[in-house]
Amino acid sequence: MRISLESDLAIGDAPRSPEDRAADKALLGTVANQMRQARDHMVGFPVNLDFDYRHLAEYLAIHGNNAGSPCGSSEYHLHSKHFERAVVDFFAKLAGAPGGAAFGYVTNGGTESNLYGTYLGRERHPDAVLYASAEAHYSVPKIARLLRMDYEPVPTDAAGVMDLVALRKACLRHRARAAVIVVTIGSTSRGAVDDLPGVRGVLAEVGMGRTHLHADAAFGGLLAALAPRPLPWGFADGADSIAISGHKMIGSPIPCGIVLARPQHVENIRQPGAAVGADDDTISGSRDALSPIMLWQELRALGREGLTQRVRQCLQMADYATDRLRADGRHPDHLPGTNTVLFDAPAQTVCDRWNLLQVDGQAHLITMPHVTHKHIDRLCKEIAYPTGH
Repeated sequence: MRISLESDLAIGDAPRSPEDRAADKALLGTVANQMRQARDHMVGFPVNLDFDYRHLAEYLAIHGNNAGSPCGSSEYHLHSKHFERAVVDFFAKLAGAPGGAAFGYVTNGGTESNLYGTYLGRERHPDAVLYASAEAHYSVPKIARLLRMDYEPVPTDAAGVMDLVALRKACLRHRARAAVIVVTIGSTSRGAVDDLPGVRGVLAEVGMGRTHLHADAAFGGLLAALAPRPLPWGFADGADSIAISGHKMIGSPIPCGIVLARPQHVENIRQPGAAVGADDDTISGSRDALSPIMLWQELRALGREGLTQRVRQCLQMADYATDRLRADGRHPDHLPGTNTVLFDAPAQTVCDRWNLLQVDGQAHLITMPHVTHKHIDRLCKEIAYPTGH
C-alpha cells in the first residue's frame, strides 16, 4: 500500500464513520506489516530488533507517567519508578559507580542523556567551554547551541579517536575557563572509542581543575564494558556523567536511554517538590513509564551474563561480516572491539533495500543482536547480484 499524506492520512473536522474507522484500522495494520517485513533487511542502523513486548499491551490502556525525580514516589500514582530505579541500579553498578550508586533516570534517547550530562557540567561551571571529538554525535553541537556554550570540536586520528595532542592545544587556548568534555564511547561513524583516562591526563597536564567529563556511551558503552577486552568508559575511569542507549543493544520499540551522574552534581539542578509532589531533577519532567518496564524485563531476563553473551555475539558477527566482505573484494574496514563494518558501497538499490547508510563511498554495516549469519550471507549475495534477489 502506498500512502499519500495528503489523501490517506489527512485529519478532518468531522468524526470518522464506523466504516472509515475500520478502513483506518486496516491501513494501520498494513503499515505495521510493512514495517515488520522491513526488519529483515535492517543491518545499517545501531538498533536491536530482537524483542517482543506484545504481552505488555495492557499498559497501553494506562497513562503511566514517571513525573519528576525517579527517586521516591509522587502524587501521581500511575508510575513505574520502582522499575526505573532497578534499571538505573543495574547500569550504575556496570559503570563502576562509587559505592555502586549513582543518580539516573530513563530518558527518551541519547540526545536527552547527552543534554543532561552537559547541562550538569554547565551548571557546575557556568564559564565552561564544551569540547568534543569532531566525530561526536550530532546532538553535541546542537546541545552547545541550546546551552549557549562555546564549542570546540577536536580533530580525530586515523581511527576516528579524539586526538589528545589537539585536545591539549584547544584546552591551552581556553586555559582560564572550565572544561566540559564529551568523550565519545562508540562513534556513529565507525564505533571509535575516545581515550577517557587520556583525556583526564591532558586536563591534569594543562592544569585545568574545573572540569566535567560526560561519556556519550549510547552506542558503545555496553561493548566497552562487556567485550572480551573491556575499554575505559565509566565512573571508575573518570566520567562524571554517562549516556547509555536503551533501544540499541537492549532493544525497544520506543527510543529510550539511561543517563547516570554522580549524585552530588545533581544537587545543582534539583527543584524540590516541583513535579506533582516529587522533586524535579530531570530534563523532561513528565516521562514515559513504559520504557522502564520494557528495559527492566529484558535486563531481568538476560542478566549481566546474558548481556555479555549478546555483546560478544555482535562482535563475532562483525568479524564474520568482515571476512565475507573481504573475500568478496569489498575492502572492509573494521576497528577491533566494535560492531561497525565499513566497506565499498554496493549499488544504490542494495543500499536502499538493506538500510545501508553511505558516507564517502563507504556503506555502514552494524551487526546488532538481530543480525545473523543468514543476513550477512544474503546481503553479500545481493551485492554480487544486485538484480537477482
